[in-house]
Amino acid sequence: MADTTSPIDDDAFIRAGEHALGVLEGEELSAARRAMLADGDFADAVEWWTYRLGTMAEATSPFAVSAAVWRGIEARIDAIEASDRSAAASLADRRMSRSSVAALFAGAAMAVASLVLFLATPRVSEAPDQSPSSQAGPQLIAQLQDEDASRKLAGVIDMAGNRLALNVSGLEAESGKTPELWVIPAGGAPVSLGAIPGSGAFDRALTPEEVRLLVAGSTLAVTFEDDDGQRHETPTLPILLAGTLDQV
Repeated sequence: MADTTSPIDDDAFIRAGEHALGVLEGEELSAARRAMLADGDFADAVEWWTYRLGTMAEATSPFAVSAAVWRGIEARIDAIEASDRSAAASLADRRMSRSSVAALFAGAAMAVASLVLFLATPRVSEAPDQSPSSQAGPQLIAQLQDEDASRKLAGVIDMAGNRLALNVSGLEAESGKTPELWVIPAGGAPVSLGAIPGSGAFDRALTPEEVRLLVAGSTLAVTFEDDDGQRHETPTLPILLAGTLDQV
């Protein structure tokens, strides 16, 4: 579980909180999803926020917000959307310490006030991110998990570089077996992408045929197969994990 000693900087920590709240949209949301797959510290921060906000919500007593408060919030939203979004505030004004961010969410009344303050703050026009992930072309992602069995797989397909990257956990097989990755095109038959590790990171180049199959809407799946060094013709039931590929 991530905590406030996480090595990521304050801005990234704030973005993790915004992602956990579900307030990110467009490119910011896509960038946060890519960061969760590529940066374990950022993913831990999102998990920390999700847990923290969940426990706060459980501890908060129910209360009714007056209609006047909601009308005020709606009016502020309308004013912000009508304003000139090119007006920028300094990044220092937008940054918050981790302790102050946590305090904003302590209690439902404070949460409503924080929402108004957040919406009233103009978005800063930041310089383009020069990190490799922001410069990459379109990507396909898949997030597969089975919470009951603690199995997880996060996959990224680099469409420009024709590469497959995975982050796997909980797929350790019994002796003589190995996890095998499959792609199932929409309306098509499963095609093996070969054996993958039971846990950890995995990265390899894709063949032209694999690139043709790995498109948005196709399904990734994992099964346990005989560890004989071969790609198998058909998957062996049960399907351990399955999920669709989405473009970001």
